Amino acid sequence: MNGELVQVIALVSYGNWYLTYGHDRPVPDLLNTNSTFQYVSSVYFAHYKDKHQTQGETVAADLTEWFRLLRSIGVSRLWNIAFAWNDSERPEYQQAGFAGAVPRAIQADLPAGYEPWYPQWRTEGSDTRPWVVEYRGLTFPHSHALPLIDLKDLKIRLQSAIQQAISFARKSHSPLQDGSEWLEGALQLLDASIPLPPFHRDMLPEEGYSLLARQLLATATQAYVFGGMGSWNDIGFEGSLQREYEKVSADLYEVIKVTTIMVPNSFLT
Repeated sequence: MNGELVQVIALVSYGNWYLTYGHDRPVPDLLNTNSTFQYVSSVYFAHYKDKHQTQGETVAADLTEWFRLLRSIGVSRLWNIAFAWNDSERPEYQQAGFAGAVPRAIQADLPAGYEPWYPQWRTEGSDTRPWVVEYRGLTFPHSHALPLIDLKDLKIRLQSAIQQAISFARKSHSPLQDGSEWLEGALQLLDASIPLPPFHRDMLPEEGYSLLARQLLATATQAYVFGGMGSWNDIGFEGSLQREYEKVSADLYEVIKVTTIMVPNSFLT
């Protein structure tokens, strides 16, 4: 799964955990312990007056300062928010494996207003941890968060989209057929008693999320086949088979996208 996306999921989920339980718990040390930061050397948070400003005011030099800042200014909740894809020539699922191609942010609900934090990744770190991440905050009078969806309904949608992708992979007589077992493994996670995704098993904290939420995120993580060269995206067909491939791909990506929005936002307070 895209590294920028999994980091937003972790920040929202652990942030809500800290806002709920942080009065008697240590601040989560995600930079040094969480897999979503394994290639990040530093992260900081800067507030911008508007989207045209080129240099913001740093308000937190690291994650610990940011989590504490959120509590001190009365933030009640964090949300994973997504924005519309505006490239009419290339669908979002075809670009999802590349840096900067996941239009996501973290919204903080303030006592008066809302503050989305937009990630900006730059290769200014070390050889082993090359990324420096700046989260840029802007204040808005309205919320960008989507209404919550019933996770039981989302499970049905996710299961259906994966099954359609498996069916297409089996009949396409292409390299996708070999990958159908990977998607079948994703389906098994939907009902697993201990749903462990293949990557980033620490995206969610141990408290605050239902079994169903964990099943959905684990399934979506394994079913996220949208990468670069050699992935699901790196295949082409002709005629009606190509059109079916594009529809199956778009449908699968969309439900995975919704899942990765709704699961971190389903934190149980």
